[in-house]
Amino acid sequence: MKRRLRAVIVPLLLLVVTGYFVYNAIKGTRGITAQQHDRAILAQDDETLAKVDTSRNRWQARVDALRHHAIAKDMLNDQARAVLNLANPDDLSVPLQQPVAKPAPPITPSSQPHPRSVGQ
Repeated sequence: MKRRLRAVIVPLLLLVVTGYFVYNAIKGTRGITAQQHDRAILAQDDETLAKVDTSRNRWQARVDALRHHAIAKDMLNDQARAVLNLANPDDLSVPLQQPVAKPAPPITPSSQPHPRSVGQ
């Protein structure tokens, strides 16, 4: 009986240990599913890097255009008016859309001031 029990326990123990390692190889912190998740995050980060790199290159081209000794007055004038939100008196302004009027928010009792706190 003891011999038969030993013959079953050793392979069963090895099977449990093997199962443990297989489970961790698939579901563990460094397993197959974790690698797939990390690859998805890496793909998203690569897309973000490409967008940021494109934006940086665009800004770098603009900065390089301003580094020369002779700055184009027309470009400087356009940038200054865009930043300051100003228009030249000779410019023709054409509105492209009518501004949408927002309705006034309804007055609720909690938004009205307390009568005692107004005069005090």
